[in-house]
This record gives sequence, C-alpha cells and structure tokens, in this order.
Amino acid sequence: VNKEGYILTNAHVVDGSNRIYITLTDGRRFRAELQGSDDIVDIAVLKIVPESDQTIDNLPVAQLGDSDQLEVGQFVTAIGCPGGLDNTCTIGIISGLKRCPNTVGIPDKMGVLDYIQTDAAINQGNSGGPLVDVESGNIVGINTCIRANMEGTSFAIPTNKILAIVDDLAIGITPTHGYLGVDMTTMTPALANYINKLSPAAAVPERDGVMIEKVFKNSPAKEGGLKKFDFVLEIDGKRVFNADAAHVILDRATIGQELSIKVLRDDTEITLQVKPEDLSPRLKQVRQERLKRKR
Repeated sequence: VNKEGYILTNAHVVDGSNRIYITLTDGRRFRAELQGSDDIVDIAVLKIVPESDQTIDNLPVAQLGDSDQLEVGQFVTAIGCPGGLDNTCTIGIISGLKRCPNTVGIPDKMGVLDYIQTDAAINQGNSGGPLVDVESGNIVGINTCIRANMEGTSFAIPTNKILAIVDDLAIGITPTHGYLGVDMTTMTPALANYINKLSPAAAVPERDGVMIEKVFKNSPAKEGGLKKFDFVLEIDGKRVFNADAAHVILDRATIGQELSIKVLRDDTEITLQVKPEDLSPRLKQVRQERLKRKR
C-alpha cells in the first residue's frame, strides 16, 4: 500500500506463521515481517524486509478507494491465489452492503464491522487479496470469507474500516474492541408478536427498539445488571435505534472505563454502569473452549 513495502492481508492468513514470504507479480520474492494484526477485524499489516542483495525499488502500489461510496450493482474484481493459481481474477458485482457479522455467519465478531457482499467468485486462497472497483481500479475491500452452502456469496472487509486501524497496526499497536457480553436485536411489535405466536413461552415484549436477547454469564453485562428483554435506549449518552448502531458504539468504548447504558425494563427507565472488556482475549477463550468440547 506504499513504497516502503507495507502490505495488507487477513490476520488469519498469517496467524501462527514462523516465516512469511511474499511474491510480486513480476516474480520477485521477499521475506516479510508481521508489524501488527487485529484478529477481530481480521486485518494484518506486513512489511517487506529485503535481504542484503535485494532492493525494494519500483514496488507496485495499490490505491485504496472510498468504500463508503460503493453501490449495489457496481462491478468489482476479486484477485487472489485460489487453489495455488496465482494472480487469478474473478469478476462480479457488489450484491450487498453493510452485512453484519451475524448475517455473514461470524456471530463471534459481535457487530464490529459491516461486510461488503459480492458474487465475484472467492475460494480458499483468495483471503487477503483485494476486491477492486473495476471502473476506478481502486481497492475497495479485502476478500475475507464465503458463506457456507451459499454459492456466489462472498464477503470483503471495507477499506474505510481498514484505514481506521492500519496506522496503529503498522507500528505494532493492536486496537481494542469493547465487549459487554450480550446478544442484541432490533425488535418491532410485529416481529415480537410473530415470535410469541410461534412460542408463547417466549413472552417477548411487543415494542420497537434494541432488545437484549441474551446476557452471557461471567460477562460485564451480567455484572453491570443488564437483563434479558431490557430495551437499550442510550449508550454513553447516544440514542440508539437499531442493534447495529449499538454494536458500533460498544466496539469503540474505552476498555475498563464505566459506560452509561440507559434501558427500558418493563415500563421503567433505568441507567446502569457497565465496564467493557476487550473482545479479543474473550473471543480467544471462547474458541479454545469450543475446541476442548470437540475433543
């Protein structure tokens, strides 16, 4: 992404690597070092480390575009190395925007970012490669995953989310992501009524707002007094109208510092103080526990 030899890829591509090598389209091969990674957003920054007999002159530099300007139907191409077939390009369109992690099939990410959806073919080996706007030639996303059992449905991390953290990652600073330990959903009276008809025992309150579906045990939310069926009105003094907006505020919250959350419980407004934890260590713990159960 610049002439100094900094490179973007997915964190999961280099996770656990002892040595990293990169090969350019002109055939030059360099060793690279990991500068920093964010396993929640799934982005890593590498830096080329030339050997004594190598130079990094004339590096091809990619231009990062404004992913906020993307529109559904826009033509894009995905570049990568699927199945070891280097420099493979597939073309498609932007088929969706602002796909939340739960929709994508990565609920662990807790709404940290919205994904770009594309029907450009992405397979194993495409991860970490660019999603390029065909018209401008600018990179608008980093290809990251596919949706299981859904052919022609792939996802990329928007460049604007990457640009928000890349400078920190380049100097070894890992961004934090606030975690409370709740599942939230955007509820409506019609949806609540439908759920209650299917399962009368659910007893979901029939009102509009951001409803807490579940509070995890041993979580900041549990300790702070949040409960199932609380409707979140404000977080840190900011009014929230849907679950995605609430997740964005929580993601940016200061770790360990009390966060004011106003909720509607039954018909009473209550303000609670909750101290967010960093999501990354918590997520690693959850994944380790899952692996133990599988064994």
